[in-house]
Amino acid sequence: MSNTAGNNALELAIGLERRRKDLLMARDFEGLKTLISPKIIYVHSTGGVDTFESYFEKLANQTLVYLDVDYVELSGSLFGDDTLIVTGKMNAELVLGTEQKTVHSIYMGVWIRQPNSSWHLCAHQGANRIV
Repeated sequence: MSNTAGNNALELAIGLERRRKDLLMARDFEGLKTLISPKIIYVHSTGGVDTFESYFEKLANQTLVYLDVDYVELSGSLFGDDTLIVTGKMNAELVLGTEQKTVHSIYMGVWIRQPNSSWHLCAHQGANRIV
């Protein structure tokens, strides 16, 4: 991959993850739904798995509330013109059920460009990390 392609992938990864964080922090779930594929497979660092419906149900009924999220050490790799793999670390303060937690994880996200040129997160895999 050329340096320019690598820079473009990193800029795209940072932009998409920043947008996802901003919408999550604003609790703008309708906006967030425009970034997440209805076919998403969302694997949390706890090992729990959500579909589009179950993820947004947890957010809406406040079973899962993100108080603060920080994505760091991001990298991005483009595959063709329509697939972006993002890896990085996530640090978050959240409420899961009735328990407040601090989460430190590594994650990988797969973003797919749609025919209308918008990007959708279609897969997410998190894993706990020791800090």
